Amino acid sequence: MNDTATSIARAAAQFQRGDAAGAADLLGPVLAAEPDNVRALVLMTHTQLALKKPDLAHEVAHRAVVAAPESAEALGALSRALSGLDRHGEAVAVAQAAARLEPENAYRHNRVAWALLGEGRRTVEAEHAARRAVELDPHEADFRITYAMVMKQLDYTDRARQALRDALALEPDNAVAQHELATLDVVHRNPFALGRLARGASGLAGALRADPGQQASKFMLDVALQRFLVYTAIVLALLAYIGWRVLDFSEQGARLLAAAAALVPIGVAGYFVSRLDRGLRTYLITVLAYGRQRVAAVLAAVSIALLLTATVAPRSWMGWLLGLAAGGGFAARLLTVSASNAHVRAAGIPVPRGLSGPTLWIIIVGCSVIGTLCLIGAGDWMLLGIGLGLYVCAGLALATIVRRKRKVSSTS
Repeated sequence: MNDTATSIARAAAQFQRGDAAGAADLLGPVLAAEPDNVRALVLMTHTQLALKKPDLAHEVAHRAVVAAPESAEALGALSRALSGLDRHGEAVAVAQAAARLEPENAYRHNRVAWALLGEGRRTVEAEHAARRAVELDPHEADFRITYAMVMKQLDYTDRARQALRDALALEPDNAVAQHELATLDVVHRNPFALGRLARGASGLAGALRADPGQQASKFMLDVALQRFLVYTAIVLALLAYIGWRVLDFSEQGARLLAAAAALVPIGVAGYFVSRLDRGLRTYLITVLAYGRQRVAAVLAAVSIALLLTATVAPRSWMGWLLGLAAGGGFAARLLTVSASNAHVRAAGIPVPRGLSGPTLWIIIVGCSVIGTLCLIGAGDWMLLGIGLGLYVCAGLALATIVRRKRKVSSTS
């Protein structure tokens, strides 16, 4: 009996160190000698899930429940195995049965929350279960992370961010919390917050240092740097295009816009890069030197050179210079590999849906101003209709902001 307990303890230590295969090797002889040892069966379930073998994990967990039908630990393991097989409804029912057996055990409520998240339809119930786990054990970082995942699912990013900060206060080196907090900064809906994007990139680099094998952090770090390149190319192209159109009305205005189109992207890039540590700056250079990114960087540099030339060139040259710079900027944007929100969601990473708050306010102000100008100068029904339509757009954007605020306050 002592030998069995020692073997299980060694397997548990091996599993905690991340060696699931080694733990499974140690548990094999134990289960051969004692096929109904519930503790060994439960631990073997977790090792098989870590080894991406959900079918085998389910078989082992089922044996544990048959051997001890009133064991909440065995039911929790079975629930995890069912989630691994995408049998989410059964996983929820089994997890809830375990929580009824041990209502004061925080781990049981935490499993209920994850099972409900997997089902994807009962996020309010998941929030209750995750909050209950935190209440029962406020010093466990994993429960804070679970609560943050539920808040992300409900699109309450501020609460998710705070829960992750609380988890890091408990475990500063927790790679999962570092990754999730940085991901929130990378996939936020405000494209103008480059400081937040840089902070997210730095956080992902920290998560990789804590756990070099975490591929999700590597993927999101590439997303962060690619989005920065996309934003920079868009700013350059738009300002160059506006300058090209303004040339018909004002040569001086076109020269000023050419200068802005060259200097603003440089300023944006300088601000972003200044927020990165030395290692990330080196990695950004590596990204720029790879494949299509390299071609995009050369196009952006050529476009900036054309814009600077346009600030002093004869007027007859300016149309060509600004037009070519705008085309170069748009080409750089197309060539820059951008991880879209759909691409990120396909990788299993939740992304907020809908327009950001700053974008909605820009819509409100822009539509209101242009709509007012249309109504003031309305000489026919077309201008009147356009003005009223713009007011409707502004109203819908404002209603969206109000609805979001009410949604947040209703769950406070």
